[in-house]
Amino acid sequence: MSNDTTVTQFDDLLNDDADVAAIVIRERLRPVQGARGVFFPPTFAATGRGKSDYQIDHFGPRADDPEGAQKDGAIANRCTVDSVPSQANRLEARLLKYSGTSLPKVTISGSRVGQGSIDLLEVGHRVGDAVVRYSKNGDKDGFEPFEAALQAYVKGDAAPLAKLAPTSLVFGHWDSRDSATKKSTKSKARRLIRSEIVAFNVQKVTKRSQYWSSIDPEVSQELEQILKEAKEAAQDDPNSKNAASQLGMTDVPAPESPGGVIAFGPIERTTIIALSGVRALATFKPATDAGVIEIDTDKTLALRRYLFALALAAAADHGVWDLREGCILVRESKTENGKTVADPTAFTAVTVKHSGAEDTFAAPSNGAAKSYLDEAAKAFFGEGAFPAVVTLTFDPSGAKAAVTAKGGNATGGPKKKGDLVAALSALPEYAGKDSELKKKTVGDLKKLWQVAESKTADAPTASEASTDAEESVTGDDNAEI
Repeated sequence: MSNDTTVTQFDDLLNDDADVAAIVIRERLRPVQGARGVFFPPTFAATGRGKSDYQIDHFGPRADDPEGAQKDGAIANRCTVDSVPSQANRLEARLLKYSGTSLPKVTISGSRVGQGSIDLLEVGHRVGDAVVRYSKNGDKDGFEPFEAALQAYVKGDAAPLAKLAPTSLVFGHWDSRDSATKKSTKSKARRLIRSEIVAFNVQKVTKRSQYWSSIDPEVSQELEQILKEAKEAAQDDPNSKNAASQLGMTDVPAPESPGGVIAFGPIERTTIIALSGVRALATFKPATDAGVIEIDTDKTLALRRYLFALALAAAADHGVWDLREGCILVRESKTENGKTVADPTAFTAVTVKHSGAEDTFAAPSNGAAKSYLDEAAKAFFGEGAFPAVVTLTFDPSGAKAAVTAKGGNATGGPKKKGDLVAALSALPEYAGKDSELKKKTVGDLKKLWQVAESKTADAPTASEASTDAEESVTGDDNAEI
């Protein structure tokens, strides 16, 4: 297949007149140890003082009989095996192998102890993440070019962001977190690709365990006495813990806890690539002398090809789903002549038209997705114009100033001179004026702060800026523990 044919092969899905709403990929899975094997879904934090547990939604009169419901073709429950935000992170991580070749490479160092740097593809909220917002590029503000790209996106031009952080368009972002030191752009992109893994008609099982200490108290009379006293102290005060147990010196029985599930029904991954969302993106020609701005048809098609290629490379790439300890899933197989073999029907892909009609979609395989991505990247960035690596460094002082300022909003503002100087110097209008600010009195600094605070009076509170709705739309801070 020629390069021209490679890059144009999906244009009928990306042109404005296409009548296909989405590509839907379905994959049937099973535990690696075999059907009816126990596997471990994620546990989610409980509301209030409850214990964490699996997310299982129960339905109808057969809710307590998943095995019987399965035999009768009914649905008793639905269990989350990998949530939408978690799948987004996993699919995005599949693109790490293209970072620096077909994907712009952005690294951030200094935000994690013991880890040299992380790729932007590993950052939970992508371009809207705090680690990018509070970063430096040498002595410059590291967020500045991303902020400009987000502002362009808000105005309808997706190309600048696609050339800096394209997965922030493929997997979504929301630059919502205002602060007194940095106002957000309010840029918000829905996911172009949505995926999750669920299991039907599951039966929850429980587990118990026992920790046996390798130390016999009798080896030392003094040790035996101190262990006894630690046990008695914990019994006398229900709010305290046995210090010896915390140090692993006593036998400890573990209470009953979630021990996985058995799926009597199917385990399914469903992935949707929203072609209607891809076609909603555009880039523009330079404004004419009369100020008229028009869509650049050729560059818009190149943009759509590139983002679609990234989505395909992430979604169609098959492999084991090693989700967590005790939860390794592979494709459902079948038995032929006493031997377990692959089931070609376990993976299907279709295009879904606006009318609801479905047609088989030949998902790229055997390196075809990479070839399409390579050619789409060349066409979008231009020959020899691929972006240089962007190296950012997390700025703790900028983050500290933002936290100080944010806390000040809730408590009447920073009060100490050092805090006022730090909060003000983090604002663009006072950048580099630390020495000048330090000469002012606390009263003068408070007046300057009040003026600055009034400019961000419409900023959302911390609770408003980080909501369940945000996480469900684009954020990838998974609730799994």
